[in-house]
Amino acid sequence: MGGRPRKPTAVKRLQGTLQKCRTNTSEPVPQIDLKSMCAPDYLTESAREIWDFSLSAAPEGMLSTLDFGIFTQWVVCFDQFVTLSAALKEQGTLTMDEDGQVNVSGLLHHLTKTVAILRGLETELGFTPASRSKVSSFNKKDSESKNKFDDL
Repeated sequence: MGGRPRKPTAVKRLQGTLQKCRTNTSEPVPQIDLKSMCAPDYLTESAREIWDFSLSAAPEGMLSTLDFGIFTQWVVCFDQFVTLSAALKEQGTLTMDEDGQVNVSGLLHHLTKTVAILRGLETELGFTPASRSKVSSFNKKDSESKNKFDDL
C-alpha cells in the first residue's frame, strides 16, 4: 500500500504544479454536474434534506455525476452522525449498567467511528477547509484563474 494518494490533474493545474510529462492524457473529465440528479429513493427523509442542502451550497462544477457514490456515502454518514449526536445528547455519554458500574455509552463509540469515516469522505470531496483550498478557484473569473503554465 503506502505512498501519498495521487492528485487529480485539475488540482495540479490549480496549484501550478502540472507538468506535461506527468499528465495523464486518458484521465476522465466529468461533464454532468451532480446538482442535476435527484436524491436516491433509498435515502431517509433527513438524508434527502442533507443531500439537497449540500448540493445547493456546493460551488458549480465541484461535484459531478462521477462523484455520486462517494457523495451518497457522505450524505448517509452525515445523517448517521446527526442521529447519533441527538441520541447522545438525550442519553448522555455515560451509562450505568445493572451492577451500578458507570460505562461510556456505546453510542459514543459509534459516533467516533462515524466521524472518522466522515473525515476521509470530506477530504476526498474537498469539504474540509484544507482540501477546499486546493480547489478554491471555482468561483474566480476566467481571467483570474488562467494559469500561465496551462499550455506547457
